[in-house]
Amino acid sequence: MPKQASSITTLLSSLSVLAKASNPSRPARASLRIHFPGSPSPTTVSTPGTPLTKDAAALPPSYSISATALSNITLPNCDLSPVSSHHSSPSSSGHSRRGSEANNAAGQIPHYMVICLDLDPPFPSFPVLAPILHSLEADLRLVTEELDADEGYIYLTADEEEEARGSDGISHPTRGERRTKPVVGYMGPKPPGVSSPHRYVFLCWEQPEGVTGQKVREVLGLNNNEGGEEGEDVGLAKRVRWDQEGFEKMLGLGDVVAGNYFVC
Repeated sequence: MPKQASSITTLLSSLSVLAKASNPSRPARASLRIHFPGSPSPTTVSTPGTPLTKDAAALPPSYSISATALSNITLPNCDLSPVSSHHSSPSSSGHSRRGSEANNAAGQIPHYMVICLDLDPPFPSFPVLAPILHSLEADLRLVTEELDADEGYIYLTADEEEEARGSDGISHPTRGERRTKPVVGYMGPKPPGVSSPHRYVFLCWEQPEGVTGQKVREVLGLNNNEGGEEGEDVGLAKRVRWDQEGFEKMLGLGDVVAGNYFVC
C-alpha cells in the first residue's frame, strides 16, 4: 500500500488544529468549500469533518476557495481582503473577459485541480485499499464575475469550451455548472455497512505551467474510453491504492492551496 502523501498529512493536521481552535458558537471554516447539489436540498461542507449521508454526497460537487488561501492572486474589480485587487478598464460594451480574469504572481490566469480521496477503505482500522480516488478535476478557474465578499469564498468553474460563451463572446459562468469533463468522474461514498465512517478528503492545487487536463490524462494513461475527453468512467482497478505521492511528483505539484474533508 502506498504511503500517505505528505500533502494529505499536512492538510489533515492543519484542519485538525483549525477545528480545535474554533469557537463552538462559530465553527471553523475550511479553505475549500464543497457544494453538493443533493436532493431534497443542497449541502455545503464548510466545517472540516462534517458528517454526511451517502445520499447527501451522491452527486458530483462543485467548489469554492477562501480568499485567505489565494495570497498570490490578483482579483479584478473587487476589494476582497486580504487578496490584492485592481480595477481593469471595461470595454465599450461594458464587458471585458480578459479584464475580468484573476492573475497569479507570474501574470498568468491560474487554473486549479481538485482531487477527492477516500482515506479509509474498506475499514478505518484496516485500510488495505487506501486511498481510493473518488474524483479528479482539472482546468478549473476562479469565478471572478461572482464574488461572495460577505463569506469570503470564490467559486470555481470549468468553461474552456467555446460553446460555453454567450452570443456576445463573453463567458457567463453559472455557479457550480460544469462545461468540461472531469479527468476522473466523481464516485459517491460507499463505505461498507458495518464500517465506521470514512474520511473523504478534497485537495486543491494551482496547476503548474504546462499542466492541463489533457496532460493529466496522459500521465494517468487514460484514453477516450477510460476517463478521457468522452467522459467515460474510470474503473475501480485504477482508483484503489491510489499513489497520491507519485501523482504529485509526476505533475510537479506544489503546496496544496486549499482543502477540506467530510465523513460518511
